[in-house]
Amino acid sequence: MLWRIWCFVAGLPLGALATLVVRRIVARDEAPSVRELELGAALGGVALVLVTSLVARYRDDDHDRGLHLSVSASTAFAAAPALLCALAGLPPPPFVSLCVVVFVLAISLLRGAWQRGPAGGALRAALVAAVSITVAGTALVTFETLRVGFGVGAPVPAALLRTAIFDLDARVPTLALPRCKAKPAAIDVVADRGAHPRFSPDGDSVWFDAMTQTGRRQVHRLALAEGHVECWTCGEEGNNMRPAPSANGAVVVFDTDRWKSWAAPLNTELQLIGAGSEQAGGGSRRLTVSPGPDDHAVFGPGSTILAWSQGGGGHYAVVSGAMRSAHGGILLGGIRVLYDGGSSWTAPLAWSPDARALVVVHGNPLRPLAARVVDPATGAEVSVGEDVPGIASASFTSDGGWLALPTTERATVAGLVSDRLGFLMAPLAMAGGDVRFRGTGVRAGEAKKEGTALELGDAGAWGEPTGVALAPDGRSLVLAQRRTGDHGLEERLVRVTLDCSQPGGA
Repeated sequence: MLWRIWCFVAGLPLGALATLVVRRIVARDEAPSVRELELGAALGGVALVLVTSLVARYRDDDHDRGLHLSVSASTAFAAAPALLCALAGLPPPPFVSLCVVVFVLAISLLRGAWQRGPAGGALRAALVAAVSITVAGTALVTFETLRVGFGVGAPVPAALLRTAIFDLDARVPTLALPRCKAKPAAIDVVADRGAHPRFSPDGDSVWFDAMTQTGRRQVHRLALAEGHVECWTCGEEGNNMRPAPSANGAVVVFDTDRWKSWAAPLNTELQLIGAGSEQAGGGSRRLTVSPGPDDHAVFGPGSTILAWSQGGGGHYAVVSGAMRSAHGGILLGGIRVLYDGGSSWTAPLAWSPDARALVVVHGNPLRPLAARVVDPATGAEVSVGEDVPGIASASFTSDGGWLALPTTERATVAGLVSDRLGFLMAPLAMAGGDVRFRGTGVRAGEAKKEGTALELGDAGAWGEPTGVALAPDGRSLVLAQRRTGDHGLEERLVRVTLDCSQPGGA
């Protein structure tokens, strides 16, 4: 009797995977409900019990036949990682995974039907189950890494795009580069919460996200002169994070997890909200529609072009699109790839106003990454450091000539995982809630060179960086930090005033 119970348990993931396949075929890619998945899992368990019972009945020449079959049925547990991949939208297609698992199970059951001698009992069945799950999971990860793990980098830009970028670059006024000392003139805490800061175009305010009393993160705006903080998305669903104001200051784009579900657990989308004081709390509009991640948005040329991190099928890329009115709303059209991350997670950290410098990172987001400045007009890449936290924001001055980057050190074992497995590590990194890096640094300098490290003193040891926002004139910046304190997770925003007081810079 016990061996039949084990066969029933082994059939649960296989039944759930089969239900997912049938539902998507019948309903054209529509995911089954939780109730349907539970029913399918139960039917899969019953089906495996019936098959093994019939085989045991007609092959009763060994008193351990039932145990032999239960050990063979343990290979059905290979459907568990295949089911998880299917729910997460990772390849291969669920139908292919189902066929492979059924084939392996059939071969294993044939072997169990003819095998004689001691069966090994529960310990052997559990070992076979563990091996099946491990082998299947490893095979799926290896398949995905080999499928999209190569070809990382910026594609050759189209001629039309090159022309448009060159034209825009020629029209952006060039400012004198700030020449400030490495030691700041002042470091002041301006808020006891907040992450992912971005300056408004006029330099008077800072946009950021912070935890609210509801337990969700929401978009806020800090007026630096008054020290007044106003919540912009309170009342909206989900966690709303990483605000990015447009170049004209009219709108703010942020990403949200409000659209995720059990069938699309990694889903994030971009939302648009007005930046006028009267529009705070007025509700946002959805920009992207896909079952995978769409987040880490930054505005590019003008106030209509966006770049963001887009994931799907175990593949990540930095893409761009233009905001367009459609069907009474606003959508992103003309999507093109600016940087292909392959199986590595990738995201844009900042895009210069002259469009000639896009800062991207790719790899395992739980480790400090190599930052690249990509010229979308030519596809050329320049390294600007190997110690940049991908989950933090970077920032340019108003003409794109000066760049500030946060830096840090690895603090967790997860940071040792290969960059090519970034698509597996990304969900852990985006979940937040934990401190994963040690120490805070900031480098500032010319856009396509590795800048000079600022002397932050005690502020650098306070915690990990979650972003840096450079003022439009480059003479100050706001640094966001996070750490684990006595009362749980602590955050703060720090205003760093640079010493640029000497005539002509020093």
